[in-house]
Parts: sequence; structure tokens; C-alpha cells
Amino acid sequence: MRRLYFGGQVKRVKTGTLAGAAFCWFLTCAAAWGNHNTTEVVSTGPNGGNGAISSQYRGASADGARVFFQSNEQLVVADTDTRMDIYERAGGVTTLLTIGPNGGNGNFNAAFSAASADGSRVFFRTSESLVAADTDTAQDLYERASGVTTLMSTGSAGGNGSAVIFDAISPDGSAVLFDTYDQLTASDTDTSRDVYRRSGGTTTLVSVGGPDGDAVYDGASADLSRVFFYSDFSFAPSDFDTTQDVYESNGGTTTHLSIGPAGGNGNDDFDYHAYFDGASADGSTVWLHTDEALVASDTDTANDVYERTGAGIAVVSTGPTGGNAESGAFFNGASADGSRVFFDTLEQLTAGDSDSSTDIYERAGGATTLISTGPDGGNGAFFSAFQDATDDGTKVFFHTADSLVASDTDGVQDVYQRAAGTTTLISTGPLDSNAPLPATYKGASTNGSRVFFDTPENLVAHATGIYPDIYEREGDVTTFLSTGPVGGNGDFFAFFAGASDDGSRVFFETDEALVADDTDISQDVYASSITNYGGYPRPKGANPVRVALVPAYTGCTSPNRTHGPGLAFPSCNPPAQVSPYLTVGSPDANGAAANSAGSVKIQALVGIASTPADEADVRFTISISDVRSRADLSDYTGELQFDATLRATDRLNGSAPVDTGTVADMPFPVTVPCTATTNTAIGSACAVTTTADAVVPGSVREIKRTIWQLGRVALLDGGADGLASTADNSTFATQGVFVP
Repeated sequence: MRRLYFGGQVKRVKTGTLAGAAFCWFLTCAAAWGNHNTTEVVSTGPNGGNGAISSQYRGASADGARVFFQSNEQLVVADTDTRMDIYERAGGVTTLLTIGPNGGNGNFNAAFSAASADGSRVFFRTSESLVAADTDTAQDLYERASGVTTLMSTGSAGGNGSAVIFDAISPDGSAVLFDTYDQLTASDTDTSRDVYRRSGGTTTLVSVGGPDGDAVYDGASADLSRVFFYSDFSFAPSDFDTTQDVYESNGGTTTHLSIGPAGGNGNDDFDYHAYFDGASADGSTVWLHTDEALVASDTDTANDVYERTGAGIAVVSTGPTGGNAESGAFFNGASADGSRVFFDTLEQLTAGDSDSSTDIYERAGGATTLISTGPDGGNGAFFSAFQDATDDGTKVFFHTADSLVASDTDGVQDVYQRAAGTTTLISTGPLDSNAPLPATYKGASTNGSRVFFDTPENLVAHATGIYPDIYEREGDVTTFLSTGPVGGNGDFFAFFAGASDDGSRVFFETDEALVADDTDISQDVYASSITNYGGYPRPKGANPVRVALVPAYTGCTSPNRTHGPGLAFPSCNPPAQVSPYLTVGSPDANGAAANSAGSVKIQALVGIASTPADEADVRFTISISDVRSRADLSDYTGELQFDATLRATDRLNGSAPVDTGTVADMPFPVTVPCTATTNTAIGSACAVTTTADAVVPGSVREIKRTIWQLGRVALLDGGADGLASTADNSTFATQGVFVP
């Protein structure tokens, strides 16, 4: 949303081939179809999460699967201090990020700076020395990626002097910008504040060309190739005043931006300072504001918004009926490509604006359009405040107490959307009584289809509290988000914190316990996810799986025979069992009676959606009889191991367990004990009945639409020591049929 590229933080399995036959089953129970709210506490870990210590949301990956938060609470074993640390929550696992080979548990706080769009790279600041190269006690910038901590605020000529101010990262996290007084490269010969870029292990001075004077970061293009900064000092020959100007650094060249054919070097009056406002995604279009007239058409002395593209500069805050009154205009935002610009002003710039209150305008294609209007209003004695716009600029969100549509009769602040000339009331719901309670915009998905706001007004039936709650508006549907299975209407505030790009996952903070696992009264971070059971095809049912077992023989790789017709394929004589340790009784092979029968039954145990317990599970019933040691045909009393390759597809992927996904192929071993029989004509009986959750706790979750594909199903012997847990085991029996 409104990615204006000032810089700043980005908010935001391969499967193998299965051998043998593939089976699947469907683990679920009757449930309502459509969108449901799933609430999960994020600020928790194996060692804590319910102490009297608050946690704060700090960011998330674009898809919301990785969530970053900070807390003084020790949530994992590796955190042994009581200082502020940064944690990641992903896939139900909490990971400490602010740690390194030289530290992480000292008497120092850490502060989150940013994360890459996919969340794989996280940047933070701390005064603690986490790597050997950091020998000062000043605040430094670090990166944590793939379990490795790297010092970023360093260079070929320094890095252990002054503190660092984080500026921005590129979306993929490969480049980072920061400010420091430290001289990190040989080209920096002054002791003033400068802007640096760190990428690929190399640090480069960005704010080049100036005297011994501070240069302060302002913004950057998305890829950080163009960087904008301001300074009171001259970084270009065209700047010969001593007031603040805006500059661009691109490819080692510094360009003076806050200048035009009619001005740019005004007096030392504060009013003649120039301020950076924003830039298009590629940095080719820049917006700034100043009271100084930079073009001849600007004849007032009030603040105006300018647009600079290449060498050209034009005033943006103008319209067919005004633009030069003594009323300031202020930049609000722009589309990512720079084609649409939004600003506000008291001045009446179009015929439709007849009030003297602040209104929002759009400038696109040389035309100025009034945004803060509607079929039932727009010229009342109420100001309008721009809040956000989609990346393409087609949807604009704003606040106003003006009633712009007939259904808004309360006279207090509401959230509106303007798109394609149509004004829509966002902050409403099925129980909206137009009570005099304000609503505040909080965010939206990148395409603007899901809009988030808070209000103390109860807009849906199950909202009964008196404190502000968080709502989502999608189309004509309003959803109460700051609620959970055990709370949501207590005397607690809920604070919107962020959302995934598609808006399917929303993060907020509250002291209220919304799930049973949250037993403290301190602030926690929650994720509210839109549950949608779509996303992958699944059967109506596939249950149970029954597999017969036969002795396993090695494949024929050196044929010395040919099989008879109609299977006239090369063959090997004699056949060889895979297991060197075990066999079954057979009059053909060893003179014993043939009494072996084996099978595996795998049955889905369906949960009960109406109960809070998770009853869903998978039962394994495994048995094989007449198991003998090959050496002497005695009863085998060791262990077997059920061996199956599992490929799971379900809605249990990501930070909050609601995403669809296929897990990388994995083994699912089950130990099968063997016991000697009293019948001398029959070897040992090997059997077990167990469940998936008993083998791997939490492996089966209720109503997650789980499909398990099975590859080869087999029983392994226990090896020379008879233990399933050791590695020297061979295949003893495998899935198959026997035709007498």
C-alpha cells in the first residue's frame, strides 16, 4: 500500500519422487464452508509467553508466514538475559534472532530495523558486540540470515566509532542504507553525518560531493540505486544558499533537486527550506515541497508540492480554479509509477470544492480531481485526512466527519474509500447504528480489497465490548478480527500492528487473552487469519488404507534366466531376500510350515469440530506372523520398523497454521516389537497398534484438510542388534500380493 519509497522496513517444499504405489486419505470432519477467523497468539515460545512482560509486533514477511516481535521475556533456552530481544515466529516455531557467536545475552537491548519481503533476512540494531569485528559499545546494525549474524555497519576504513541510524533495505534484503558519523571508507574524509550503502560485503559512501557538513537520508528507490538526502550544505555548484536542499545520489553522481528556473536559492528564512516528500518506485519521479517559488506559475508565498522528473520540475498543487492563494498544500502520497499524486489543501482548486476546509486532491495527467467528496456531501465544515492509497493509486482511503453517503448520519469521523469516481463508506457493518463513535483507518491489502479499521462501535452481533476493536471490510462484509475462542469483548484495547500483503493475515496487540494458551494479562501479539478451505483439490474421502505384506526380494540386475510368457522379461535365479537377518517359515525355502501373514492398516480418526479438543488422529495397526531368524529359524525377538515415505498436503503451513502447502517428503517410522510364540511350528508374532500423534505429537491436526500420500510401505528388520533405532536395518517385508 502506498509504497512511496522513503525507505524503511519492508512490512510485510520441494517434494521428492515417491517410489511404489501412492495412497491418500482425507482427515477432516463436517465444517462450514467459506471464510472463518483463526486467532493465534504469536508472542510465545517453548520457554515462556505468559510472564508479566509485554511483547510488541515489529514486522512480518509479505505473506505473513514469518512474524517478528520483540520482548524482554525469555521465550527460548538460548535467551538467558532480561533485555529486549527480537524473535521470529514461523511454522509454530519461535526463534531468537538477536544473537551471535560473541554474544546475545549481555545487558543490552536490541531493536528491530527491517526484514526482507520473504522474511529470510532480518536487520536489527544493538550496542552489544555480537561478532568479533565489533569492538565498540556504540549501536551497530546487524543482519541475521540462515542462522548467521553479520555486522553491516562497517567498512574498509572503519566501523567501530559512532552509532548508526538505520535507513532502508531493498525488498530482497541484499542492500541496506544507513547514516553514521563514522568514516567507513577512504572517500569519507570529514567527521559529519553521511549516508552509506552496504551490499555484497562492500560499503559505499552515498552522500558524495559535499563539504564538511551533515547529509541526512530522506528516501530511496525500491532497489536503493537512487538515494535522496537533504543537507544545509552545498553538494552541487547550483546550490549556493545556506538553507536546506534536497539531493539525489545515483551511480556516484549527486544532483541538486530542489531548484527550478524561477528559484531554489532563496534567503536563509526557514520558510525557504525544501523538503523531500516521496519518490516513485524506480526513483525517476520525486516530490518535494517548499514555500519558495521554483517555477514562474507559482506566484504565492505559501507551501506548494513540486514534482521533479529528470531535469524538469512542475508544481503539482494546482487546479483549474486555483493554486496560488496563500494556502499551503501538502503531499499525501502517490502511485508506485508516479502517474497519480495526492495532496491536501484548504484552497479550492476545482469547481466542486466550495468549502474552506482541507480537502484531498489527485493530480494525474495534468488534471486535478477532488477526492474527498461523495453523492451526499463533501463541502461541509469538516476536514478530510488522507490515509492511504493502493500501489496503482486507483483506490484512496481517507477520514472525514463529513457525511458523504446517505447511510452516514453520525457526524463523527468515518473511513471512506474513493475509487473510479465512487465514494464508499468503509467503517460500517450489519449493526451500524451511526452512534457518535469515531472509526480510524489502520491498513489494507495491497490491492485494497480488504480494509482494516478500528472503532469502539459494535458493528457485528458478537462484538459487545466498549473499547476499540479491529474490523475488516471486504466488499459488503464486515468481520470482527480482535476476538478469539476465549475473549474479545473484555475491557481491553486492541491495537492494529500490520497485515500480510494480501490481507489474509492481520496482526494486532492486546492485553486480553483471546486463546486458552494465553494466561497472562500483559500485551501479546496475535495473528488473525482468514481461513479458506480452498487452495488444493482433495477427495470426498479416502479411508482406510489396507496394505498386505510380502517378503522383500532384491531386484534383478544381472539376469541369468528369462521369465516364461506372458512376462517374458529377464530374470535372476535363485531369488535373494533383502534382509540378511530375517525370514518367514516356508516349506519351499527352509522346510518350515508357511504360516506368515502380514498387513498394515492405516485409518483416519475424524475429529469433532464442535468440541475444543483435537480428536483427529491416524491409527496404525501393523502385524506380521511367523518371523524367524535366517540363521537358525528360531523365533525373532527383536524389533521391526514400519517404514513409509509420507507427503503431506494440508492447511498447516506458515506462522499461523492456516496456509495450504505440501510438506517435503519425510519418513514416518513406527517401531514394531516381536514376541516369541509358544507354538513351535510358528515363528514370532510382531504387532503394534498406535497412532500418529503418539509417535509424533501434533502430527495430525483437526480440520486441516489433510492429505497424506504414501510412497513405499515396508517393514525393516532390526539389523544385527535387533533394534529399530539403529541404522544398519534392511527391508524385510514390503507391500504386495501373493498369488498361490
